[in-house]
Amino acid sequence: MKRISKSKILLLVSLLCGVSSGPLSVLMGQSSDSVEALVNINLTVDVRIFTVMAALNAAGFDYETPGREMSEVRQSVRQELQQIDPGLLEQLQAFYNEHRQGSDGIDNQVAYVSLALLLSGPPHFKLTVKEAEVPPDARRVLGFGQLVQEFYQKADIESLWKRYQPAYAEELESYRPVLREMIEQTLQYFRIPPRTVLDRRIVLIPNLLNAKNIVNARSLEPVYYIVVGPTDDPAENHRQLQHGYLHFLLDPLVEKFGLQLLKHSDLMELAHRQPQLDAQYQNKYFLVVAESLIETILWKIHTPENPDRELVNLFRQGFIFVPYFQRGLKRYEQTELISFPFYVEDLFKNITKSQIEEDEKVIAALESDLRVEEEKEAESRQRVQGEVDRRNRVNSLLNQAAVLLSKREFLSAREQLRNLLREDPENGNAYFYLAQIASQQEQHEEAVQYYTRATESQGVPEWVQGWSLLRIGNYQAFQGDFRGARTYFDRVLKMKGDLRGAREEAQNSIEKLP
Repeated sequence: MKRISKSKILLLVSLLCGVSSGPLSVLMGQSSDSVEALVNINLTVDVRIFTVMAALNAAGFDYETPGREMSEVRQSVRQELQQIDPGLLEQLQAFYNEHRQGSDGIDNQVAYVSLALLLSGPPHFKLTVKEAEVPPDARRVLGFGQLVQEFYQKADIESLWKRYQPAYAEELESYRPVLREMIEQTLQYFRIPPRTVLDRRIVLIPNLLNAKNIVNARSLEPVYYIVVGPTDDPAENHRQLQHGYLHFLLDPLVEKFGLQLLKHSDLMELAHRQPQLDAQYQNKYFLVVAESLIETILWKIHTPENPDRELVNLFRQGFIFVPYFQRGLKRYEQTELISFPFYVEDLFKNITKSQIEEDEKVIAALESDLRVEEEKEAESRQRVQGEVDRRNRVNSLLNQAAVLLSKREFLSAREQLRNLLREDPENGNAYFYLAQIASQQEQHEEAVQYYTRATESQGVPEWVQGWSLLRIGNYQAFQGDFRGARTYFDRVLKMKGDLRGAREEAQNSIEKLP
């Protein structure tokens, strides 16, 4: 059979799928001149976002991502805004507090970012759509737009924006390498060349007055907005950017095959039964389909650390088509002569209610197995922690006994050591200290018993072992058993490591033997 070259295969794919061919050099992995050449994307700064977020910060929005520090720009702007008109500041704060949701404020910024995208530019900041067309999240804060108009004038945001705009432009440029990598990675998985379309575009906007690494995506057809908070490393937002780009690529396909998908819209009941379904997906069948497919593609590109647990989590979030799409994408990856947009039709067409309902049973069984596994892991962690706590208690008692022993408070030291042995009956260090106490009180036979227990215990330091043997040998010599004493002294001499003088004492004792 005649082999077809890779370039011809890829060209054939693009023709079969009806996509614009674009530069074949880019398709083959070579770089194009700019990110904009890969896809319809605009990288821009936006005074509307700046103004609304400045007003929001003045109003009291102070949430920051845990473990992060507010961006320098945000700190500086917040400092300057402390000088604005007290009456206006009071109105802003009253509005924010009245419309605030949640305890930490993270959910609130979404509504205000959405509102900013629906406003005209300065100085009027008028709503650009009918109120009935405003998304629910932005609708609840519509009144903020009137305050923004006054805020723009009284806070002299025009001057403030001119000073900080270069920082926004610099942040925007830092995203270019990440965007290029993300777009090329996605196009490679889709097996399609870079393409430009006339009816839709992506707009990336930096938002340095938000919390770090917060990414807001909003589709206002035909524009897909991605608003990115400040970041120490744009690569940290790679996955969230890719999520937005996948919406850009897949939403038209979901719409194109909408009638086909509607045959199974009653599966939305199954999605509604999932305990972690977010409110934004309720009664949004097409959105659930799209999110299920996007999460599955992201899974394929970025393999999760614990695939089973991630699968259960996604299903319980209402993305009920993920298991089905996983099987479908596995088949797609095994082919080479078809692009993903071309493959999607069969993927959607072959959905059946019975498959998805069977997946629910598999998920339930997997969830049960994971729960058992998690319980075992929790028990194991508890045992390990219990052992750590026990060792800490033992070490604490041992240290306290050593201090008491150094002060010659023998009765108190003995009591601590006996408490220790109730926790750890084989603790050789405790027996060594008890032997020392017995020796100090001239209870020599008892001391030898304790020294013997110390030598028989596992894990005692070498020096404890050495001095215990030496003291037993001395007692044997005192009793006239010189042969037995020599045996103990020889054992000390053969030991290695730092014996803290025990080896030298053993040599001296041997020399004194008759």
